[in-house]
Amino acid sequence: MNRAFLTVAVLGASVIAAVGAHAQSSAPSAETNSRGQMASWTPTAEASYAKSAMQRAGYNSVSNLARGSDGSWRAMAMKNNAKVTLTLDRAGQVTAN
Repeated sequence: MNRAFLTVAVLGASVIAAVGAHAQSSAPSAETNSRGQMASWTPTAEASYAKSAMQRAGYNSVSNLARGSDGSWRAMAMKNNAKVTLTLDRAGQVTAN
């Protein structure tokens, strides 16, 4: 009788531990919101992302990076030895103005 009770208790504890571990792993982290997006960006991280997006679009010497009131990023850059003004919109599109 005691052996059966002990076996059930150990199995129950194992199930509870497994369920608790699964619940912890499926909960969103502090770095993401409910949609899986980053909950908060620092200005430095946003500027770094904007600059790298402009560089991936083929522009170099990205400088004077500034955020617009509409959430877009603007900068000066070089491409084919020509100085251009760039805009990175909220959708991630880089355009030369």
